[in-house]
Amino acid sequence: MNEKKRVLLTVSIYHALNDGTIAAIPILFPVFKEFYNLSYTQVGIITGTSLLVHLIAQLLIGHYSDGKNSRTILTLGILLISLSMLLLTQTIGFITLLLFLIFQRFSASFFHPIGVGWVSRTFKKFKLDWAMGIQSGSADVGAFIAILTTLYLTEIKDFEFPLYLWAIAGSITVLLGLYITKDIDEKHLTVKILKNEKSLKDALINGLKILKKIKLLIPAFMISGSAWGVIITYLPLLLDEKTALSLTQIGIIVAIWIGIGSIASFCYGRIQNIVGRRNVIILSYLTIGITCILLSYFTNIIIIVIIMILLGITVFITYPTLFSFVSEITDKKTEGWTFGIVFTMQLGGGILLLFLGGFFSDIFGIWIPFMMLGLLSMVLAILLIINYRKPIVIR
Repeated sequence: MNEKKRVLLTVSIYHALNDGTIAAIPILFPVFKEFYNLSYTQVGIITGTSLLVHLIAQLLIGHYSDGKNSRTILTLGILLISLSMLLLTQTIGFITLLLFLIFQRFSASFFHPIGVGWVSRTFKKFKLDWAMGIQSGSADVGAFIAILTTLYLTEIKDFEFPLYLWAIAGSITVLLGLYITKDIDEKHLTVKILKNEKSLKDALINGLKILKKIKLLIPAFMISGSAWGVIITYLPLLLDEKTALSLTQIGIIVAIWIGIGSIASFCYGRIQNIVGRRNVIILSYLTIGITCILLSYFTNIIIIVIIMILLGITVFITYPTLFSFVSEITDKKTEGWTFGIVFTMQLGGGILLLFLGGFFSDIFGIWIPFMMLGLLSMVLAILLIINYRKPIVIR
């Protein structure tokens, strides 16, 4: 296996572990809500605050990581994730759950600016869309495993059991990643940066330039981040309240969404060759808008499954599409900082909608986050259609 593919394999394995641990927590919120007597507002506070920490941390880590050894820093992040999953088994109430999830999100903030930036740097001029689809699809596989197994393991054992398993999996993943990338050429691990190129002032100036180049994609990143956060957090709660499904059955339905999403991500390279990146995101946000509005009304299981299949295709395919657009205009020396910025925008949208979704769910009902997400996605699709003849990014 050549060194570029070894980098992609390592990043993909790490991404699967990273997103698997992230997905394992919100699927447990129906359990946490009952076990610790949480309100929907408290759920919103927990998820929104931890995401805010994630947002700030990945921006700082992204800037720090430029010029550093990607393998070393990425491995540290996975080790911290393993530790955070162990800490979560010691939760005793709202405050400890909030604190431990803040630490988990800090640990997870290492991956995206460094891991996606590493793939971007390695494949910038060689099968970029294919590589982005593979690493993104691998993350979806990890999330799929987490969603499919977590509630089942909780029912047959307890909620601490899957957390212990993910902590062990994290340690194994680190050893595997280090083995795959042993003796890899230094040129694939770091990019030399002059000291004056690492100043915070230059980083901020570069960040503003990047935002100007991708201004049409800023709301897209925010909607995609919101889509993940809202669905993974509030769908289990919606199904738990509005249907007679067991926890295991709820896990299966959410797993359908992510499983279909992983297939769509792996196929993204071929899809964009046929449809084109611009058309992919327009059709995706239009479908997200329609299906989320329908999800806020219907509780029929067959209709929900169909909606989740459509959301699986459209939500997850937006990620490699957006990453590929950004990669093409990113300098190799600033991959970490640039992807830190775009993931900050992605999380920023999720934070606001998670806070508001929890607050308004206590007032109007658990359907409200999906209506909000649906309307915002429709507006974004219309915006992209209106600007169809304008370039998506400015080179």
